[in-house]
Amino acid sequence: MKNFLKIAVALLVAAGIYAFVFYKTPQQRTFAKTLTQAQAGDVPSAVKTGDFYAQGLGVEPNGAQAAEWYRKAAALGDTGAAWKLAQLYIQGTLVKQDYEEALPYLKLSAQAGNVAAQAELARFYSEGLGGLSASKGDSILWNLKASAMGSQEAQEALRAQREADPDFYDVVNRFSATLLLAAQGNTQAQLSAGEGYRMGYPVTKNDEEALRYFTLAWQEGQLPAAAFELSEMYQKGEGTEKDENKALELLGAAAQAKNPSAQYALGERAYKAEPANYQDAFAWFSNAAEGGLAQAQYMTGFMLMQGQGTERSVPLAIEFFKKAANQNDTAAQYVLGQIYWKGLGVPKDKKEGRAWLEKASAGGNLAARELLNQ
Repeated sequence: MKNFLKIAVALLVAAGIYAFVFYKTPQQRTFAKTLTQAQAGDVPSAVKTGDFYAQGLGVEPNGAQAAEWYRKAAALGDTGAAWKLAQLYIQGTLVKQDYEEALPYLKLSAQAGNVAAQAELARFYSEGLGGLSASKGDSILWNLKASAMGSQEAQEALRAQREADPDFYDVVNRFSATLLLAAQGNTQAQLSAGEGYRMGYPVTKNDEEALRYFTLAWQEGQLPAAAFELSEMYQKGEGTEKDENKALELLGAAAQAKNPSAQYALGERAYKAEPANYQDAFAWFSNAAEGGLAQAQYMTGFMLMQGQGTERSVPLAIEFFKKAANQNDTAAQYVLGQIYWKGLGVPKDKKEGRAWLEKASAGGNLAARELLNQ
């Protein structure tokens, strides 16, 4: 009997030890199963594994492990995981606070339409967090997106931004409307969006976005201005690799489609070539001048004055100089001042000459200012 009791006690002790060592709660079993699925490459399981580590469900809380699993899921395209990872680094409780580490995942989530991420990204731009330059335009833009989706935080921020600078707020609001039209396929809006991003107003300069919108405007709408902008970007390597052949192809297409800026650029190429091709230069400059480009009107007048690529004609040259001067081209105003003051091919008229020189000087032309001082 005593031996039986000893055996029974030993079995109970062994069972207790086994239960203590090997028994798993339902949460622990769920975690183990989810972890196995995540390790096999299942993206939703990777996100859940990150959640288990972040919340301490079925496993000890571990910020590094949570971040690792969220990062893996985000890399496989899960934007929800990107937002959770961004939050980890923004909050700084389970991992060290790191706004720069949070930023790319915050952007990814915001661009995918996560309203909370959009409002948070607006704050990043407003305060210049994560290595961003502070930008009122980008902050307003992201608040507008979040506000449209019902974010009270964004709506409150927008009220303050509108009160602080109503004029600039209206500019960004119009740019936001332009982006919406561009997303709907409006090619003129795509061109305007590209110009805004390339110029860096009213939002931060973004060459990649500018290139994307110009490409859409050219491919879908055949807008000559878009082809010209693209030619410059490929020429300079803005938002893309430099590609001289692509740049020249686009420049030629824009010029053939009667874009004055493209025509002027081809005129410059011909004028500065070794040896210069004055006939081609004059043809392109005069075409661009007819399109209303002040620089081209000045160069057309200059070549007529010199007899380069065309017969010399002072009266015609003066006509083109005046067209440019009336568009506040100070170089044309200065030349007209000299022509009339000195009587270069026309009777001297110091009164008219001085008037043109004064206009050029007022516009910042230093040569005109010096001549007037003399």
